[in-house]
Amino acid sequence: MAPANAKLKGVEVQISEMMAHIQELKSQVEQAENKLQRLHEEEAAILESFADHRRVLSPFRNVPEDILREICIQACVEGDIPALSYLGIPLPCVLAQICRGMRPIALTTPIIW
Repeated sequence: MAPANAKLKGVEVQISEMMAHIQELKSQVEQAENKLQRLHEEEAAILESFADHRRVLSPFRNVPEDILREICIQACVEGDIPALSYLGIPLPCVLAQICRGMRPIALTTPIIW
């Protein structure tokens, strides 16, 4: 019976060591998850700050779409604003090339075409 008890004791020690190792790994995983959460929070703060800076640095983005649409209409239809042209390209196409925000406005305003 003594050899069986010794073998059982050895298995219990291994189990105990493995449980301690598992606990250590769980602790490391928890620390990594906490760090990942902090990094996600930092990323969100940086992206929010970046968006604020982009809005400040680009006043054109702050102009409402209806105002930009009215500017397009005035430029293309009313004729009060000096005509824009570039190498014979139609004015609505020129307006669509100004920037990414202006493209859908120029392309979805049928009166200027």
